Amino acid sequence: MTVPRRLHAAATRDDGSVTVEAALGIASLVVVVALAAAGAGAALTQIRVVDAAREAARVAAMSGAEEGTAAGRVAAPGADVSVTGAGGSVTAEVVAPARGLRGVELRGRAVARAEPGVAP
Repeated sequence: MTVPRRLHAAATRDDGSVTVEAALGIASLVVVVALAAAGAGAALTQIRVVDAAREAARVAAMSGAEEGTAAGRVAAPGADVSVTGAGGSVTAEVVAPARGLRGVELRGRAVARAEPGVAP
């Protein structure tokens, strides 16, 4: 049985379309996985920044601003830590770049009441 020329031409035009669709599908999947990994990295960095701010404020409330700043730097290496005090309270702010997302800065802030006898 011979295949009519029209049917044969239509069949040959579709050759390779499955390969292209598979390549696009795999590329899309890689992009989605990369974005999910970057988002997870940024979420973990945000948790670290908030924890570092909380720790810096707690230590600064008990021991002073210099010790609080040092504690924040230990909790979040590579982050900018600032501790200020006024009116009997201590405020710690930690800023760090988001891991996996260029140009995005994550911030954490915590406030604690200074212990009696500790200069904020």
